[in-house]
Amino acid sequence: MSMQIDMAPILSGEVKSIPFDFSFSFEDSTIIHGVEFPELFKITGSVTNSAGYMKLTACATVPYKTACARCLKSIEGVLPISFEKNVAVISTLQNEDTDDYLFIEDAKLDLYTPVCDEILLEFPTKLLCKEDCKGLCPKCGKDLNEGSCSCPTKEIDPRLAIIQKYIDSLDE
Repeated sequence: MSMQIDMAPILSGEVKSIPFDFSFSFEDSTIIHGVEFPELFKITGSVTNSAGYMKLTACATVPYKTACARCLKSIEGVLPISFEKNVAVISTLQNEDTDDYLFIEDAKLDLYTPVCDEILLEFPTKLLCKEDCKGLCPKCGKDLNEGSCSCPTKEIDPRLAIIQKYIDSLDE
């Protein structure tokens, strides 16, 4: 997927800023297990040059569908992501082995990989249908958001069950 910005106008000094607007999706739709991306992501922003110091500012919206991590109800949402990165022409820095910069190669700035990386870093590991979701009963599987179940809440450690049998025999 091509998300390249032609940086020639900024490098030649013709303009101070280049706006961009892309729609895209992950090349691998199963990149995040259990999460579907039903629509294209949208990313907007600009690259600005301020006396030779270039900075990318971007905002992305990521629509998703998944299951609640506690009760397994289907949830949909849109994750907003904002980020800034420094931009430099390749071979102008002493140490190019850094994640702090995006590099311009052949007067082009490719945004696909850095934007995907930002989305993966910002995407929550667990999503909930609501903040106080009670989840499912581990014994019977009832949705505890709909009410409590009749399963015992107190469980004896199986390693100590012999002691409980002894206590029960004393009561008889």
